[in-house]
Amino acid sequence: MTHQRHDAPVLVLGSTGQLGKLLRHHWRDRQDVTWQARHRGAVPVLDWSARDDLSALTRRLPRTRAVVALWGVRADRPDALGDNTELALRAIGIARATGADRVLHCSSAAVYRPGPDPLAETDIPAPINAYGQAKLDMEQAIAAEQDRDPKGPWNIVMRIGNVIGADSLSRAMAQASQDGTAVTLDRFADGTGPRRSFLSAAGLARSIAWLVDGPSHALPRVINLAATGATDMADLVRHAGLDLAWRPAPATAVPLVELDTSRLRRCIGQTDISAAAPDLMAGWSPAWGVTR
Repeated sequence: MTHQRHDAPVLVLGSTGQLGKLLRHHWRDRQDVTWQARHRGAVPVLDWSARDDLSALTRRLPRTRAVVALWGVRADRPDALGDNTELALRAIGIARATGADRVLHCSSAAVYRPGPDPLAETDIPAPINAYGQAKLDMEQAIAAEQDRDPKGPWNIVMRIGNVIGADSLSRAMAQASQDGTAVTLDRFADGTGPRRSFLSAAGLARSIAWLVDGPSHALPRVINLAATGATDMADLVRHAGLDLAWRPAPATAVPLVELDTSRLRRCIGQTDISAAAPDLMAGWSPAWGVTR
């Protein structure tokens, strides 16, 4: 089995974003990573903005073996969602210019239409909101670019579940801890609350490490990243030691979003990735607002 070479660094784009901060912490002992950010901070980074001249960046970069594109536009910036496609294409351009043989792109469970069954990579995407549509547009642009340049870098689209420390529930719990208030969740007609596919920050780091370091011939074009099974949001709030309040779920609320992780588990050779609240939240503190 041929593994990716380790004589060139991994380039992580968007290292000061929410996912980037989590990955930096869990990859703190890796010596083979170049971190890109819009401005310099405590961690040594390549100081470069996504809108800066691409040729200027590539002249400053060494040969790169993999590009991890964590940069992107969140759902709370609806006017800029189209930038997700532009950023993905720039990541591919950087990979070409630096000799990387793979690019990892961050997509989302939002590209799927929620339903009662686990959502598999082979399901036809059918997003129900603008953020999901923007991510699907990005995925389609990546696929078109791959087809246009089949000998270029291999593109892996990661459809990521809710990452503890980087999702809206984590932010709500951090705010509730700071304010001494309760976290409010929707309650559906059957008495249950929302259930989602989650992933711990450590689980995210392990999954990305496998995709970066693993054999290139085994890499899928699309892969769901999440723990095995869905987790009740209320369990996470209770595990954090916070008060919980309920409100009637509006008609637009979604009770379940569960990703099928069969492909991920086959790839990394792991039979189960725990979705239990204590495992997902290991190392998390509401006072920090992020997983450490």
